[in-house]
Amino acid sequence: MKTLKALSHPFLVITSFLLVLISGEHFGGFYAIYLLMALPHGGGHAILGLLGILLLIFGYYRYKRAYKYLIEPLINVAGIGCLAFSFVLFFLRDKGYNDATFEQLVPQISLVLFGVLATLFIISNVIGVTKGSSRKSEVLVKKV
Repeated sequence: MKTLKALSHPFLVITSFLLVLISGEHFGGFYAIYLLMALPHGGGHAILGLLGILLLIFGYYRYKRAYKYLIEPLINVAGIGCLAFSFVLFFLRDKGYNDATFEQLVPQISLVLFGVLATLFIISNVIGVTKGSSRKSEVLVKKV
């Protein structure tokens, strides 16, 4: 359980998101570079990526992964959704310029790593909610 909690830390998910390697025809690099370049121009993928990061950070600092309230996992899942949709927008709008990302091994590994960590994060939230609801029912039983 400690391994799942460590692998599903929001900062690890955010770091893996920012460090996904993008391989373009003439320019490649980490996804963080593409976000920073598109943010001043109002790129949709950059705004969604930043929103997802902010949601994950807010959820972490506000609720401390306690899973006492249902809003915490909803914020976390919305953050992961924003991060994933940021990739979808980025690759759909590039008109094939960054297709080498899906053909080269290292960028594929970085994408898969993000996907695995994001999935573990969602699983951790589901487990946290189920344990949180069982704790609440135990408290209710003790009160009665």
